[in-house]
Amino acid sequence: MVDKESLNTKVFISCIESINKFYVLRANEMKTIVQIQEQINYNWSRTGFLELENGADEDNSEEEKEVEGVDIKPGDLVVAKFQDKLFYRAKVLSVFVELDTSLTEVDMAEVLYIDYGNIDMVPITSTRPLPSSLLALPPLAIQCSLFDCLALGEDTTTEFRGLVNKHCLLLEMMGRKEEVLEVDLIREMGDNMGYSSVRDVLVLCGKAVFYSSPSTIIPNVEERDYKQLPSLLAGSVHTVMLSHLHQLSHQQLPQLSVQLLSDQDKLALQLPSLMDQMGEVYGVKRSEELWGLGRCWPGMVCAVRDSRDKMWYRGQVVKVVKGRMVRVKYVDFGNTELVPAHRMRRLFKDFMELPAMATRVSMGVKVEGPEVMAMLKEGIDLVDLDMKIVEE
Repeated sequence: MVDKESLNTKVFISCIESINKFYVLRANEMKTIVQIQEQINYNWSRTGFLELENGADEDNSEEEKEVEGVDIKPGDLVVAKFQDKLFYRAKVLSVFVELDTSLTEVDMAEVLYIDYGNIDMVPITSTRPLPSSLLALPPLAIQCSLFDCLALGEDTTTEFRGLVNKHCLLLEMMGRKEEVLEVDLIREMGDNMGYSSVRDVLVLCGKAVFYSSPSTIIPNVEERDYKQLPSLLAGSVHTVMLSHLHQLSHQQLPQLSVQLLSDQDKLALQLPSLMDQMGEVYGVKRSEELWGLGRCWPGMVCAVRDSRDKMWYRGQVVKVVKGRMVRVKYVDFGNTELVPAHRMRRLFKDFMELPAMATRVSMGVKVEGPEVMAMLKEGIDLVDLDMKIVEE
């Protein structure tokens, strides 16, 4: 079972079969890998189990006799020699007999190297019992699949390797099927490009497609949502600033969204700096190619560019209206807008630390007609207001 520490963390790719089957290692466990290898190979070299590069044939034959009778079966944990002549932890997948070049029967084992993810066929004489001190340590390689992603050709895997090999990546879990994590991988790009979704790059460069239709309504598989401000208690008084006056409906009390100014942490004062950072990240060239959204669904968090001031805001999808047209709520201001998906971007984790700043409230008086609402907005816009909570 993969624990929660495996999720949304930095990883390295250890083995790739395809975009739907690859293995990752957590960056904070690389030292553990080294320690395991030192313990295994030091122990075997001390006990004479490792072949000496210039060892005598007589010694080697005795060694083979010593291990020829080793009884292993599928499911056993062992150490198995790899092509580099070193031993690694492995799980036996199957055992079989193979004829060598002299037509002699050789007992073979198919093994999975559990700390890397690769599979190999090795002679049973190249396996040893796993030291008891390493039996309790779970496999370090985590099997993953790119979420909702279908390769379009044989070169997709080659492109994927080029994007991820030898890079430290941020793994974001988006689903799970049994023990396989469905993930996206986020890579830091060069030339001041910031961060990019590997899934999105593969799709946008024509090497893969998403399984689901962009108009399909699915749950928020990322399970990401904005932090919320504490509830406002009846009788409490707050200093606020109007962020949006909602459209007045017939027989409805006026509703407005406000930003709290009197909270202890002064969170609203952090919003301009956050928006400046978003502008720097999403304002680069090839922004859509790097962080554009292949598809959207209700509840999905995102960055969205306003068509009027051209600034980037935090948003959340309310509804996929038709095709690539999406209704988005600006969570820090309270208003909604119908926007084309090309104005939306993937929202990075760092931009979600600040809670959604807009609080929607209702005034306890009726306002007749849009003219009065316009006058009301003019009177309270851009000024600090004292707001008393009458009823929750």
